[in-house]
Amino acid sequence: MVTAAEQGEETRARLMAAAVELIAEHGWGAVTTRMVAERAAVRPGLVHYHFSSVTDLLIDASLQMARIEYDSVMAGVLALSGPAAMTQMLTAIGSYTGTDTATVAMSEMMLAATRHSRLRTELGHFVARARAAMTAWFREQGAADPEATAAVVLALIDGLILHRMIDPGLGAVEVTGPLLRAAGLTESPYSEGHSSDRTQQGERSGE
Repeated sequence: MVTAAEQGEETRARLMAAAVELIAEHGWGAVTTRMVAERAAVRPGLVHYHFSSVTDLLIDASLQMARIEYDSVMAGVLALSGPAAMTQMLTAIGSYTGTDTATVAMSEMMLAATRHSRLRTELGHFVARARAAMTAWFREQGAADPEATAAVVLALIDGLILHRMIDPGLGAVEVTGPLLRAAGLTESPYSEGHSSDRTQQGERSGE
């Protein structure tokens, strides 16, 4: 027998799932209480029973979605080491087409964070936790500046996903090498060439 608490949790989950779908389909600002209730197949009054406002529902739903997506991408990545981890990360984000629900909803969430302080604060905490996990990973890899490297790599990953929304053809561009070099996991041939040039110049000057 389903208890009232279990039924309430099920209704809340349906509302949050419906909210994410509608954010992706119509944009953050266009989602209404009635739209969510209809998509979740519940009475409109239940939206405000479980959430103080439709904005709070959108915030809670989008943050939960972001956590789930992050965990699904990073679960195997942080268990790997070196280039294999970055390659795995690129493989995982390759599933984001730029038109899928998660990508569009997350882009809407990031834009909405500029207008809603609670979302901005909680999203900031989430990003900080993700960066801390990545920083710990880079420290284990012996990176010279793990915190800064983590910040750069995460920003690059987010940027790649968002740019693919604008230019789907970007998905065909091989970015593994540049990402690895940005992460300090392989040495750039360009840097090698310049290092060699500087060495040769130093040797010539000493002659």
